Amino acid sequence: MNWKTIIYLFILFPLMVNGQAYINHTVNKDGVMVKLSEGFLKINPVHKNAVRIQWIKDLPAEEREFVLVNRQEIPKFKCSENKDFLKLKSGNVTVLLDKKNSRLTFLDKKGKVLLAEAINSRKLINNTVSSEPCYIAEQGFETTSDEYLFGLGQFQDGHYNLKNISRKLIQVNSQIALPFLYSSKGYGILWHQYGLSWFNPADNNILLEKDSSSKGEEKEVTTTNGTVKVSQQQASYKGKLSLDKDSEYTFMLDLGDMDNRHLLIIDGKPVIDQSNLWLPPAVSTKISLKAGEHQIQVVCKASNTPTLKWSETGNLTTFRSPNSKALDYVFFAGNDTDEVIEAYREISGEVPMLPKWAFGYWQCRERYTSASHLVETVKEFRKRKLPMDVIVQDWQYWGKYGWGVPKFDEQNYPNPEQFIKELHQLNSKFSVSVWENLDKKSVVAKDYEGLYIPDSPWIDIYNPKTQNIHWNALNDNLFKFGVDSWWMDATEPENDALAGKKTYFGAGEFYRLTYPLFVSQAVYEGQRKTNPDKRVVILTRSAFPGQQRYGTINWSGDIGWDWDTYKRQIVAGLNYSLTGMPYWTTDIGGFFRPGSSQYTDPKYHDILMRWFQWGVFCPIFRTHGYQSETEPWKYGDKVEGEMRELINLRYQLLPYIYSQSWEVSHSNSTIMRPMVMDFKDDSEAVKQAYQYMFGKSILVSPVTMPEAKEWKVYLPKETSWYDFWTDKSYDGGQNITADASKNKIPLFIKSGSIIPSGPIMQYSSEKSNETMTIKVYAGQNGFFELYEDEGDNYNYEKGNYSIIPFTWNEKTKVLKVGSRQGTFEGMTEKRTFNISVIGLNGKTINRTILYDGRGVKSEF
Repeated sequence: MNWKTIIYLFILFPLMVNGQAYINHTVNKDGVMVKLSEGFLKINPVHKNAVRIQWIKDLPAEEREFVLVNRQEIPKFKCSENKDFLKLKSGNVTVLLDKKNSRLTFLDKKGKVLLAEAINSRKLINNTVSSEPCYIAEQGFETTSDEYLFGLGQFQDGHYNLKNISRKLIQVNSQIALPFLYSSKGYGILWHQYGLSWFNPADNNILLEKDSSSKGEEKEVTTTNGTVKVSQQQASYKGKLSLDKDSEYTFMLDLGDMDNRHLLIIDGKPVIDQSNLWLPPAVSTKISLKAGEHQIQVVCKASNTPTLKWSETGNLTTFRSPNSKALDYVFFAGNDTDEVIEAYREISGEVPMLPKWAFGYWQCRERYTSASHLVETVKEFRKRKLPMDVIVQDWQYWGKYGWGVPKFDEQNYPNPEQFIKELHQLNSKFSVSVWENLDKKSVVAKDYEGLYIPDSPWIDIYNPKTQNIHWNALNDNLFKFGVDSWWMDATEPENDALAGKKTYFGAGEFYRLTYPLFVSQAVYEGQRKTNPDKRVVILTRSAFPGQQRYGTINWSGDIGWDWDTYKRQIVAGLNYSLTGMPYWTTDIGGFFRPGSSQYTDPKYHDILMRWFQWGVFCPIFRTHGYQSETEPWKYGDKVEGEMRELINLRYQLLPYIYSQSWEVSHSNSTIMRPMVMDFKDDSEAVKQAYQYMFGKSILVSPVTMPEAKEWKVYLPKETSWYDFWTDKSYDGGQNITADASKNKIPLFIKSGSIIPSGPIMQYSSEKSNETMTIKVYAGQNGFFELYEDEGDNYNYEKGNYSIIPFTWNEKTKVLKVGSRQGTFEGMTEKRTFNISVIGLNGKTINRTILYDGRGVKSEF
């Protein structure tokens, strides 16, 4: 070998690290493709605030694109290099590739490092699934010790900050896996995989040996085959763990299938302890342990086989997918969370407007049993002056037609068109439960012949023919009679049911997270084609990234009812909201309830009312309960009166809420906002797991303990705050004790806020808001846009809507109501604004403005 060859090899093959040394690169119109010793690394700008990273080896990459469907114009980018780094700069993101080890580092527009891949952590390991070749794809990232990580969907483990938390990302009842992570440092990661993924996988196994079992009573639970009795038989497992040092450790308990008990005991102390008739298969925690031997015990259903793994915590954050065709992720950066979510939605699908009535009160129970039952219930709401907009028909209305068949049994629902017309005449919308596992022997299912997943009760929704047949069945049997909304249950499909199945696209393992996306697409596109003037509303139990483009709302599934469960829903909803999905709700009062005692037990009424208070300030306001009569009057006069007060408050706030929903669709905003979204520089605010902003003005702090009369609230710094109930002003940057008595949820308004409110209404379209109250909270400049449209069609997409801007100048003490922008059919031309400016020298000053659409000012 001569010296020229040696130099040539040195240039082309520098230091090999993990088999991925940088060799050379090619710049094309899409970005940069780097040749590695194994395959190619693609660095492609996809948005001014986002870069997609792909490592492709021998197998062809996934050709189908489910998430990144909105192709943006490729942002301008520059590529440069020196002897150590290859540099790509695009928009607000810079990517550095280390030539020695191919590690990627991500910087913001100011050159500050936001995130770096961990050295030697990028892996594609050969694997097979269903006899098909695939990879185990893995990528680790270096995160900092003070960093908070959020997102990943809706989980029942109770964790708010996901740093060092291990999670199994699968779709099951009460768990929604959305592989999108957001950091308090201001970046996001979409782990772009469609199959099972692990977040921070724990790889050290603890040997568990079965100890004993004991049989408990049988209980009725809801399954896809109806109400059945499930044995509560449990088994105990024991093991030992020897640790070399004092440290903090992560434990992942995987029971293999749904369970009713999560119980991990270490040295006689429960460290995971949760019970419910349904619980997800896997759960994790992190705890500090001393060096030495520790005694382990696990209790679970005897039919499950638990595995328990552990790892030491640290600053490595890892994604792993065992059934992948390539390594693929998207890095997002922005000045704030809204910019990150905006970039994500702009490439994965923006959010259509929900109708105004969707933000009213939803009355739901398990279940209404006839058409007359539905109609009489709505009449009773109207009689008692209890506002409501939606009544929901849960399952089994199909009766003789067979399980899951979307068709009303005439015995109890003799004339669907007529009873739905009666509901509409009572100014109530109608939502109905539909499933994707309809009885194969039914008459309706004949059209689905050959369109089921083999050896499965579930239709193969990936097949375009199935999607058309499914919508036609829903339309012919339900929608054409006047159905307004879809409650799509068990869209996971039921508890990870694609594992080991063959779908239209191929092995179910490759696509097992994505089923709910395609169910939502089929219904959304089908309805819009059938009736383009009626907004699609889908309440569904599962989701996948991109689903926000299909008019979906998610809810927290078949949860329990105790205080611990209630607290878990708050952090579940906040993390769900940080995945770019804006509409979420919960079963107020819990799905599984305490039986007949719920109607008279003051202790249950305590948690029911605290949950109800919180529900007012969820994006969607809805109650539900298993084998329960959830109507307010069933709980006595006191509870009914308190619920009425709270529902009235929700309806008074509809102008604010509906305007926030416009911000979601028009500006990619978020309604349920964890504190990191608006106060990322306030470390005390960021760590608050049980308070959040509802819109950008209202701080909500749900009460999560029994018999509370007062409640501790942290008010973020750099602004002042007003108690919603008293108008008392507080400086930010402090903890205060708020009044939580007399049916009050602690609410605080940020100074500079402008909040419109309307009259009490029995349904969202009852009154025109001709007279409105506009509250201005002094202390900072303020701005608010009051959005209005026709309420329930897509004319807003054609520009048929109006915006009235309100501007508060703190220095001059002038409120300007700007000229109305836009118009729509039925718009209120003239109106009265009752203005209250709060906090001017400790006082509230009231004025009335008569408004005809032209700009007007008022000095205070």
